[in-house]
Amino acid sequence: MTCVSSSAATLFLVLAIVTNSAATAYTWPDAQIDQLESILYQHNGYRQYGLAFGVSPCNNMANTLETGRDDSAEWFRTAYHDMATADVGAGIGGIDASIGFETDRPENKGKAFNESVGFFTAFQSARSSMADVIALGALFSVGSCSNGEVIIPFRGGRRDALGPGPTGVPQPEEDLDTHTAAFARQGFNVTEMIGLVACGHTIGGVHGENFPEIVPVVDDMNNQASRQDFDESFDNFDNSVAKQFVANTTQNPLAFGHNETTRSDFRIFNADGGDMIRRMADSQRFFWDTCTTLLERMLNTVPKDVQLTDIIQPIRIKPNNLFITVNANGTETISGEVRVIEDGTTSSNREVLIHLKSRSGEAIPSSPIRAQTLDGMQVYAFYNNMPNFTFYSFTTTVPTAIGVSSFDVQIKDGDTDTTSTNGGQGFPIQDALIVQQASTCTRLEFTNSKSNNTLEITVAVRDDMEFDSVQLVIPKPVNMIGTLSLRFEPTAVDIGKVQALNGTGYSLYKGSFSFLVNSVGPMKTFDLVASGPKGVLQNNFTRWAEFDFC
Repeated sequence: MTCVSSSAATLFLVLAIVTNSAATAYTWPDAQIDQLESILYQHNGYRQYGLAFGVSPCNNMANTLETGRDDSAEWFRTAYHDMATADVGAGIGGIDASIGFETDRPENKGKAFNESVGFFTAFQSARSSMADVIALGALFSVGSCSNGEVIIPFRGGRRDALGPGPTGVPQPEEDLDTHTAAFARQGFNVTEMIGLVACGHTIGGVHGENFPEIVPVVDDMNNQASRQDFDESFDNFDNSVAKQFVANTTQNPLAFGHNETTRSDFRIFNADGGDMIRRMADSQRFFWDTCTTLLERMLNTVPKDVQLTDIIQPIRIKPNNLFITVNANGTETISGEVRVIEDGTTSSNREVLIHLKSRSGEAIPSSPIRAQTLDGMQVYAFYNNMPNFTFYSFTTTVPTAIGVSSFDVQIKDGDTDTTSTNGGQGFPIQDALIVQQASTCTRLEFTNSKSNNTLEITVAVRDDMEFDSVQLVIPKPVNMIGTLSLRFEPTAVDIGKVQALNGTGYSLYKGSFSFLVNSVGPMKTFDLVASGPKGVLQNNFTRWAEFDFC
């Protein structure tokens, strides 16, 4: 692609898909899916992840210091340039975040790549690779700019490269044979090349500050990047770029610009005699459907040794923020939330009931606990055809001798009464190795361009488990030379017993861990791992953000 550019309705279609397929197969928790599902669907509001905010509305620009730019086109461009050097025949390259190492190449001109990757680092974690976040960025761009008309099915599991890939991003000055060969290497035939270029060039434009040989540099405070748009609706993912080309009224500088050498879109759109671009111009729906198919393939182009997940559908019932606090009086306080998908038919008297099961699997006498919601505990999509959710919180106290092992979620809503059992096994919540939220805290201190991140942790460990090792495991973010992306280096530290909680059957363990990272760094998490003669137990992927500052 010669790419040189820079709410919320309920998704009944998605709900139908979930009901008929993925919901029967999904079991919580799922390490491959859960984090990415939250980023993908929790756009705005309670427990928002906020990545979609960067392109909502379509003409949004996080960097407000320069006009004439927008994130949507730049995020899309970042994803394409990351993929564009792929060789599908050899099984190498694709969406792998190698673009972060390649920003000094002439084929990757401009600020878009470093600024996009820099923005994306806040969403990178041990379970959300930079490559996955780059793909999500492109998905959100077209979703927002089409107001949900183009919903790209998303699969996770991309793996980050640890260095640059080969060169080979198509350039505007190259001839048609060179472009055709480049797209074939990427896995696209001539018709698909035409479609993919049209899809990529329906938003954004060409920046004169990067390509003065294509468009002039202008002295305009409202267009400091000197952008010339591809079409008259640069912030709308529609077929205008095709319609205006066919009608010979286009302003696309890569189609009829003053520099004949860089009219790459003109050559590509006419590569089949103009048939495909006319079909895209004739039907808005054909344009959107074509883009959905081609962009899904683009985002799913990965090295041959990478296995992507199934399509990540919205999860109907999803636990969140589960914590157990051991009390000195021989009880434990269980608290948490469940996220419930909205289908547009919620009654005003909906009840969400939590049925707790004891450590031995029996129903706890105090169950069910009625979970509560309040105004402000909703999360909304930024654009159509994506789901909304409501969160319900609960808390209860049980004797430590009884404990807890799992729970079911019953929802009474109007005439319906359903119970979610997580595939028959309940939603698990173990009480043998549990972080104590109130006595765990974090610190963030800045020194020049780096941040010193510290976790001070307190863990309650059940004595009858007879663990002889309790460790805090941090996926430590490590800055890499040549890119703003990071890699994660699992680092384990022993945490020691400091106090027996008499009369509870638990002991407290304490430990700490610190690391330096450039700027604020990525999403920070930790795991707990305990082992002994009775086996190994893990408590995985707890976010630092769930704890107060020290």
